[in-house]
Amino acid sequence: MNVFARFFTGLLVLLSVVAYAADDQAAAQLRKQLDVMNTLQGDFVQTTYDKAGVEQERSSGNFMLMRPGKFYWKTLEPMPQLLVSNNKTIWLYDPDLETVNIREFTDDLRETPALLLSADIAQLRKNFSVARTAKDADTEQYTLTPKVTDGMFQQLTLVFKSGQLAEFAIQDSLGQLTRCVLGNVQRNVALPEENFFFVPPEGVEILND
Repeated sequence: MNVFARFFTGLLVLLSVVAYAADDQAAAQLRKQLDVMNTLQGDFVQTTYDKAGVEQERSSGNFMLMRPGKFYWKTLEPMPQLLVSNNKTIWLYDPDLETVNIREFTDDLRETPALLLSADIAQLRKNFSVARTAKDADTEQYTLTPKVTDGMFQQLTLVFKSGQLAEFAIQDSLGQLTRCVLGNVQRNVALPEENFFFVPPEGVEILND
């Protein structure tokens, strides 16, 4: 793992302490935002851009999240797909290909950044540097940068409007940006546990990672 470079002179060490304090405050503020969110559900529009900012693809669907580690991410357009986790197993169902890819759940936020929304928030300070920007009176943006560089993404941005998560964006190691804008969001509504367990339909091919 590549760790961020450490300052090695007295002045740079002092600057790093100040930077760490600011980072810690931003992480604490983000933790407050996420701590009140035990469940979340709504719709999403996901758009992917190449490193030049040109739109590559767009999809939409609905989602449900439950802390810790449970999520249901259903793409409806343009191609149906379903991603489900019960905090032990992750299922990826592709009805067109008639396949279900099954793998063990991992709580490594660097590899699966969307888990940030349903994982133990105490991992924030361990895994990320956090910066906060107040865009206006009602909008806050948090930018998370992994403290090691061997994960699948380089930066994660969360945007809250009036205390509600409104969008998030992920920039991967190749410079590609994926932006998810959320709509019809409901927070802390009771969600059935069975929504986070998937039984493969009869006749589909099972693939195990």
